[in-house]
Amino acid sequence: MRNGKLWRVTGLFLVLVAMFVGQPGVALAQESTHQQAVLAIPRTSSLEVMESSITLTPEAGRLHQEVSTRSAEAQAYYDQGIAYLHSYVWVDAARSFHEALRRDPELAMAHLGLSKAYVGATAYAEAFFHLKKAAELAAKGNLTPKEAKWIALGEQQMEAVYASEEERTSKHQEYKQAIEALIALDPDDAHAWVMRGNAEESRASGRGQGGRIGAIAYYDAALKRDPGHFAAHHYMVHAYEGLGHYDKAAEHGAQYAAAVPGVPHAQHMYAHVLPRLGRWEEALEQLGKADRLHREYFSAGIDPVEEWHHGHNIHLMGAVHLRLGNEADAERLFREAFHLEVRSLRDGRFTEPWLEYLLLRGRFEEALAAAREAEKRPLALARLIGAARAAEALIALDRIEEARQAQQRAKVVFEEFRKVTDNIIYGRLAARYDGRLLEALEAQLALFGDNPEEGEEVLIRLADGFARSTSFDGWVTGLFRLEQLADVARRAGREKLVEALLERMNRIDPEFTSSVSAAVR
Repeated sequence: MRNGKLWRVTGLFLVLVAMFVGQPGVALAQESTHQQAVLAIPRTSSLEVMESSITLTPEAGRLHQEVSTRSAEAQAYYDQGIAYLHSYVWVDAARSFHEALRRDPELAMAHLGLSKAYVGATAYAEAFFHLKKAAELAAKGNLTPKEAKWIALGEQQMEAVYASEEERTSKHQEYKQAIEALIALDPDDAHAWVMRGNAEESRASGRGQGGRIGAIAYYDAALKRDPGHFAAHHYMVHAYEGLGHYDKAAEHGAQYAAAVPGVPHAQHMYAHVLPRLGRWEEALEQLGKADRLHREYFSAGIDPVEEWHHGHNIHLMGAVHLRLGNEADAERLFREAFHLEVRSLRDGRFTEPWLEYLLLRGRFEEALAAAREAEKRPLALARLIGAARAAEALIALDRIEEARQAQQRAKVVFEEFRKVTDNIIYGRLAARYDGRLLEALEAQLALFGDNPEEGEEVLIRLADGFARSTSFDGWVTGLFRLEQLADVARRAGREKLVEALLERMNRIDPEFTSSVSAAVR
């Protein structure tokens, strides 16, 4: 084992003990500022739910990784845990690993799995705790050399994630090289090839969503060794979508969805790429499958607030309904998303589709009332969206001075949002909303002020970004955002801007007929 790395993780654990049980420990100030920041991030799922019992089910999908245990049930629950991990089902992954440990408390690899599940659920104190437990059990030597390497890699990944900016690149490279050493130990291990593909992403924390060309080669290698390794198919969908190769993404999406029919995210990811192939109705069918699976899960006793993926799925399902002209269904889903209870710092975003829909349909007083409600919510992102969209509603109502007051509120909340997301996990999030909300709002106000040309320049730049997006989230939501902004430009009398925005919308979806386009003819 890497004793230095083990002691660094153990040192962090002592800090967490001091924080959570009040015992003396190393001063928190001595630890990485990155580690300190993530401890303040709210969990997306409650610890009680993540520790609750679960039964074995084929619905998780079939993956197998041999681990050192004499209990067949512990092995089966461990396999179920890794299957859920690879579909981002953090709650049921944790529940499965806990069941494995109830049958074999010495199963070190289950603690490693729990560490990864708790990271997914942004429960960092628990993630560090279980990584330490895995390392302690590994130090006893009651496992294979290969398992010991897996656990050492868990430590090394964590070290790379929380390294200083000066060391982060080199630590990430060392982590990738260490995975390659694991592959050299057993070149037929598809799990190791998949992990190396994840590590090819821009950050050591990569988990399959941000891979591109380099990652694809490793996932291909995994599938050559195990054609049924559905995780490789899952991550191929993300990679090929990011590259704009939607036909290939759909091939892997179909295989992923078929291999894991009981997991909402598997159905959702297949839907992600179908609209770019003109297959809107099929996309809606897949999103509907994911939605039904979510609601069955909730009816079995898990509260919707525990499942991070539900709001995202109903948002995109609403967007597809809107694109297909199913107005009542779109309105119902956007309204539901607006009222969802959420915990994640990023999930204040689900307030936005409903506010944008109301603005798009000219229901400005309703939009203003809903936006002001959002401004009172606990999550900073919800308040930011509320203030910015309240300003847009006020612009539409020709109450420009009040709109500028709402703009100032948005700026104040943005600084709060920037502060709470100033960490290694969410560090890129604030910049995204700075452009999409604050710059866009400033540009809209400019259209009705003394510098309309400056506003036009900003809005066209924003439109170009939406048109270039390869992700379903980016371009389908961009389609309706640009339609709404085109209507603002129409009301401001900026005909050339209207034409420019409609042209970018046509790049996104040539078959879409905008209500703004009909209005300006």
